[in-house]
Amino acid sequence: MADSAPVGRTIVVALDGSGAYREIQAAIDDSKPGDTIFIKGGHYREDVVVHSKDRLRLVGESRDQVTISGLKRVGAFRIGKWPYGATDIEVRDLTVSENGGLAVGIFNGSHILLSNIRARGLLYVQQAKAVRIEKSLLGGSETTGVSFVDAQGELIACEVRDNDYGVTIAGKSDVRVEDNVIANNLHDAVVVQGGAQGTVLRNRLIKNGGTVAIQDGAHVEQADNAVASAP
Repeated sequence: MADSAPVGRTIVVALDGSGAYREIQAAIDDSKPGDTIFIKGGHYREDVVVHSKDRLRLVGESRDQVTISGLKRVGAFRIGKWPYGATDIEVRDLTVSENGGLAVGIFNGSHILLSNIRARGLLYVQQAKAVRIEKSLLGGSETTGVSFVDAQGELIACEVRDNDYGVTIAGKSDVRVEDNVIANNLHDAVVVQGGAQGTVLRNRLIKNGGTVAIQDGAHVEQADNAVASAP
């Protein structure tokens, strides 16, 4: 019988000192494969970067209680960085506020799950694969709510609202956009640029400047998207 993977630790981060760490980054730096970092409620003013890590979960006490707002770098929360990636990373139940316009950046990683997060500002995915963003509230960006560049992934059952553009898919990306509410964006709800592939299914597109824009050279399957001028 094959050996099962060891169960990791649960590491608690708390600003009040009741956990093992007061800073999220310190817990990430000391984590091992299979660990879960549980983040207690509070406003964490720090730059959070996950790279060169495998099988790591970061779980907030709740989306309304945990906020990460960054400090010095553009992008308050980053997963992967060149030339280092990150694999099998799960982030859930927290809020990230933009720093320098970028809230969350995913770079050069694979098998990344974001679930029930709030991103206030751009969520940017580049050269990453098997990225799943689900059940999240994404918006308030002066550019794009969610942008995929040379990436492979899916955006499922999210709300993307109050941006210049809702979702953009560019480069050699292949992205599935399904069962989302995309609303109150100044321009198009979804843009698929030339050379990219997209599947756009069963989304509600509400009060956007445009619907699904498909540029020459893009390959898109779309069906059952509902367009409305009001909720």
